[in-house]
Amino acid sequence: MVAKRGSLLSRRGCLLAAVVISIVVALALGLGIGLTREKHNSGASDSPSTNTATQDNSSRSIELWHPESRLTWNYQIKEPVSSDPDQMYDVWVIDLFDNEPNTITALQYKGSRVICYFSAGSSEDWRSDAQNFSQADLGNDLAGWPGERWVNTNGTSVRDIMLSRLDLAVEKNCDGVDPDNMDAYNNDNGLDLTQADAIDYSQFLADEAHQRGLSIGLKNALEIVPEVVDTMQWSVNEQCVEYNECNALSPFIQQNKPVFHVEYPKGDVNDDRSVSMDARAKACEALGESNFSTIIKNTDLDEWIETCA
Repeated sequence: MVAKRGSLLSRRGCLLAAVVISIVVALALGLGIGLTREKHNSGASDSPSTNTATQDNSSRSIELWHPESRLTWNYQIKEPVSSDPDQMYDVWVIDLFDNEPNTITALQYKGSRVICYFSAGSSEDWRSDAQNFSQADLGNDLAGWPGERWVNTNGTSVRDIMLSRLDLAVEKNCDGVDPDNMDAYNNDNGLDLTQADAIDYSQFLADEAHQRGLSIGLKNALEIVPEVVDTMQWSVNEQCVEYNECNALSPFIQQNKPVFHVEYPKGDVNDDRSVSMDARAKACEALGESNFSTIIKNTDLDEWIETCA
């Protein structure tokens, strides 16, 4: 009996020793893994991780830029903008296709916001995606603008092209977009496009831009301001002084949204001739534009500029 009990105790002792050894090994392995993970995480903190980049992209998609009125700006779409321009502005409106992402990033690094211009209401035969427009979606030529034709903004294929352009704006890190030629209803467009169509199209573009983290403004099309001002973050207007239309933009100013306003008093592309004092005063001090962001440009929108400051 004693021998049998002694054998049982020995077996229990062996089992207890085995358990202790297993616990020690497990603790050692856990400590080693923990140290390895700590070392890896410490090294990763020296540079942005993939997770950080994902979070940054996610935050862009929900945080829109909401500019306020009276910002300085420049409007240069004839040629690419220098990444180190002589004069800086709060806002640059530049061509979406012709400027590289590093230029946009450089301007932003210097403290500017960048709005990327594209034509949302016309095809331009020199653009890289011009072949994507079908003949069925093309209307009349834009008077005075060779190579441009009105497009059917109600059509799915045209809207898909514009979605791709919004995606390109995201890829290039634009802060917002300036979709031009929204006023087909005021022109002989050949597609029976109406003011109601322009309102619907503006809402479509705004919704899609906002989903991508892009701000957006209304380009001209003053007749639809009351219907879209709440959706848009600004207005880009050409020649409201020339045509005595500036008061139509007051809803933007009332909401403290910028009116980026440009006049072309020279009526030409001459870079050497300044505007007269009277023309400058008219452009800069017209009734209703005291809070506008007004500039004077050549009609081809190159780097020449005069400001009202």
